[in-house]
Amino acid sequence: MRVLPLLLLFVPAPALSARPLTMEQSVTLALEHSPRLIEGRAEAASAQARWEGADLLLQSNPQLQASVGPRLRDEADTLELNVGISQQLEIFGQRRARKDAARAATEASRFRLESLQVELAADVRQAFGRALAAEQALRLSEDALGLAEEGRKVAKERLEAGAASHIEMNIATVERGRAQQEKVRATRLRLQALAELKLLLGMDPNEDITLEHALRTEVTPQPALSVLVERASDQRQDVKAARAEWEAARAELRFASRDALPRPSVGLAYGREENDTIIQGTLNIDLPVFNRNQAERGASVARERRAQQRLAATERFVRAEVELALSRYQSAQAAAELFDAEVLAALQENLNLVTEAYRAGKVDSLQLLIIRREALDGRRGYIEALEELNTAHAQFLKVMGTLR
Repeated sequence: MRVLPLLLLFVPAPALSARPLTMEQSVTLALEHSPRLIEGRAEAASAQARWEGADLLLQSNPQLQASVGPRLRDEADTLELNVGISQQLEIFGQRRARKDAARAATEASRFRLESLQVELAADVRQAFGRALAAEQALRLSEDALGLAEEGRKVAKERLEAGAASHIEMNIATVERGRAQQEKVRATRLRLQALAELKLLLGMDPNEDITLEHALRTEVTPQPALSVLVERASDQRQDVKAARAEWEAARAELRFASRDALPRPSVGLAYGREENDTIIQGTLNIDLPVFNRNQAERGASVARERRAQQRLAATERFVRAEVELALSRYQSAQAAAELFDAEVLAALQENLNLVTEAYRAGKVDSLQLLIIRREALDGRRGYIEALEELNTAHAQFLKVMGTLR
């Protein structure tokens, strides 16, 4: 693993009142407090509760029947009493199919929650990288403003010495105004980036934070695309969720078929008739003559077919996503590598020398602006390259289905 130089990119010391945060701490904080996970957690809890309900041995409560009344006769009336209790039973595999469907649905909801967590972690890493880049861009704008003010000061000295024209003075003044405007813009972008990060973390917008991290610079070799695709197919949560949903749909189809079969009720009856005690066993069977659960069976077939097609589409989509993410990551690595130590040192040296050369009359104002802007644009390009590398790495982790 090779490490790119970190010249010109550092994080300022944290303020005493600010809350320090690293990138991984931010990911952990978001996974604990982000409002984006509320619905996913509620869905997972609901599915777990349904699974526990489906696991009950008896799905229906026992039924109690009672009747009492007189038997009217010419010679003498008698009182008759009948009491019975019955319980419906599932003997054709309904309970097994129901449990399988509920278990698979619970797993699917859990995998969907984990997929949301992976997406959130990637978004946090990208937002954290944008905030870091915004901080460095602000620092760069402050450096540019300092150079512009120094250039205007030198232009004024040269004008007073008769070595420069008013045009050069005006150019230096305009350049200072441009630098001031760029600093205002960089300040606004930094505040916006921090606000977006706090929103992802579920933090109070007024809470002050300091980012204790540097833009990602590690260049990590990756295995072949086929290996990555296979790995992503095995560990991505959306693929696991689609498989669990297909399993749940198949179990629901089995349950719909078995639900059309009779559910016998067995029970015990007690009665008093003409001073005689009567005890009987009872059996009730519903006959599926008219309603054989046709509607639910048809709907279950459609759900099973849809779940199967969704799984196939998700598995096909994995390869495209991994290929695009790997290509982006490798391109970002190559772009960041262009800014080696020699290039950055040359840019910094030009910034240090050009003002003195202008003061000594060795370069004119046009050359001063060109060299200075090239140096500043080079530093800005380095910041942008490392921000893109951080974003590409976050997206790569996302398509591979990993939090870390």
